[in-house]
Amino acid sequence: MRFLEELEETKNLVIKMAKLVQESIDKAIKSLNDQDVELAEQIIKGDDEIDQLEVEIERRCIKILALYQPEATDLRLVMGIYKIVSDLERMGDEAENIAERSIFLAQEPPLKPYVNLTLMAQMVRDMVNDSVICFLQRDTMLAKKVIEKDDMIDELYHQLERELITYVMEDPRNIKRVIHLSFVARHFERIADHAENVAEMAIYWAEGEMIKHHRIKESGES
Repeated sequence: MRFLEELEETKNLVIKMAKLVQESIDKAIKSLNDQDVELAEQIIKGDDEIDQLEVEIERRCIKILALYQPEATDLRLVMGIYKIVSDLERMGDEAENIAERSIFLAQEPPLKPYVNLTLMAQMVRDMVNDSVICFLQRDTMLAKKVIEKDDMIDELYHQLERELITYVMEDPRNIKRVIHLSFVARHFERIADHAENVAEMAIYWAEGEMIKHHRIKESGES
């Protein structure tokens, strides 16, 4: 059936896009830790391919909806794909932003060993990987673990912010490097948010439940 073939082709493009995003994040971490400007520039140049895949996948989703009018789980899958490619594209943008910051930081001596930042980056990288797996495999248990990890990332981010402030207080000349490192941490935190969105769509596809909307309702009631 042509519908299933086109759906499978679209899923394969999602896998390709996810791999490119993961590679960009890995390179961003390495370029930051190694002060590798050439690697950072590769990330910036490679972002166009991620953007093109987003457009192509969205086009295919619209075509599938128009031609085949899928229902139930198939409809949720197509809508889920349409949503998560936007998150994947934004992850790629955040990796590009980190690369741009690492180019500046490479021109200066390291402010400190990036231990906490590297830990945060690796956790975010794992979240991205797990979020894609849980979506493609409809693994709701893994999806919930990804969502839970986002709180840990937020806490690491706030710890790092507090730590960076102390470096400015010790020596105001550190302020430029601190600002860039703070933005790097923020970019990783945003990647984690997008990974959480992908995990939420995995639950939507598997169970038809919009987790994000429930959270908003619970917040309002409290």
